[in-house]
Amino acid sequence: MFGPPLDLEVKTTAAESGGWGVVVVSGVPGEGGWTHIHRGQAEGFFVLEGEIELLGAESVTQVAAGAFVLVPPDTEHGLRIVGDGPARWLAVWPSALDGFPAAHQELVDGGASTATLAELRRRHGIEPGRDRRRLAR
Repeated sequence: MFGPPLDLEVKTTAAESGGWGVVVVSGVPGEGGWTHIHRGQAEGFFVLEGEIELLGAESVTQVAAGAFVLVPPDTEHGLRIVGDGPARWLAVWPSALDGFPAAHQELVDGGASTATLAELRRRHGIEPGRDRRRLAR
């Protein structure tokens, strides 16, 4: 969520669905890689295509197409695309993320500062974890 940009296609917001936002996330190897925490809210991922790594506070787990991952509330997590080609996954996001993708893109396009982007993440219930891109594979 904080690393190189991933493409996000919002399918439904939590307000529209009555509780959960659903997005399709896609990118190429090397994208992703920063961990974060949603306090009090779970998040789920269904891998549609490619290979990703699920990054935890102290671990890295390989996840391939067809797998489903449910991240419990208050659990540090992130995803990094690995392998030889692109990856896509369906993310079921907590309600706090409604509006985050569009607001984030608008700020990035406008050249917002790191502090401004951090404030946006805080307002949407995203607590940064550690940078897991440096974790040995």
